[in-house]
Amino acid sequence: MKIGILGGTFDPMHRGHTYLGRAVSTVLDLDRVLFMVSYLPPHKGKQKITSPFHRYSMVAMDLLEEETLYPSQWELDQRKSSYTIETLQYFNSHYPQHQYCFIAGSDSLKEIYLWKDYATLLKEHCFVFVQRPGAQVNLEELKISDSLRQKIHIVCNQDPPIIRSGQSLLMTLDAPDISASSLRKLIASGKRPSSKLISPSVLQYVKKHRLYEENQDPLE
Repeated sequence: MKIGILGGTFDPMHRGHTYLGRAVSTVLDLDRVLFMVSYLPPHKGKQKITSPFHRYSMVAMDLLEEETLYPSQWELDQRKSSYTIETLQYFNSHYPQHQYCFIAGSDSLKEIYLWKDYATLLKEHCFVFVQRPGAQVNLEELKISDSLRQKIHIVCNQDPPIIRSGQSLLMTLDAPDISASSLRKLIASGKRPSSKLISPSVLQYVKKHRLYEENQDPLE
C-alpha cells in the first residue's frame, strides 16, 4: 500500500487538516493517510498543549466517516517526544511492504534544517510538502545544502508525482488558510468559529470539555 503520514499536535483538529489529508491522498493515489498525533512535540518548547487524550479524540471524531483517513496513536504510545526520523524508520523497518510519505506544510520545509537528522530524512525518506498561504517556499532560500535541495521536486500539473524514497515533493493544493492557534484564541474569546474552519462535532467536543477556556488545565 501507499501510505501517507500526516503528523501534528491537532490542537484542535480543523478543516485544514482534513483538507490536506484528502487532497494529498487524491493527488498521490494513496491507499490511506495516518493522522499521527504527537505526544510531546519537540519543537513546541514550553508552549501549553492540550492533553494527548483530547487531541486524539478530536482527530478520531473528525475522521469517523472518512474512507481513507485514519487516526494513529503510535507516537502517543511512545509516551515521549517523538521525532519524525524515528517514526519513519519504525514504519519502514516493521512494514517494508508499504511505501510511505510524510505530509507537512511548507512552513515545516522552511525549518527542516532544525529537525533531528534532517539530512537523513531527505536522503532516505519521502516528504510531501504542501505550500501554505503566507508560507510560500523558495527552494533557493532554504538553509540546506545544494545536494539536499535537489532532493525536493516541485510538482507541476503535467508532472504526475511519484512516491519514492529519497525524493521529496513540493506541491500547491489551494490549502485553506486555517490556523490552530487562531482557532484557540477565537474559542477562548467566547466566539463561535464557522463550520468552514472546524467541524461541528469537534467544536461540540471542545465546548463540552472547555478545552480552550482561560485558566483551563490542559491535562484535565
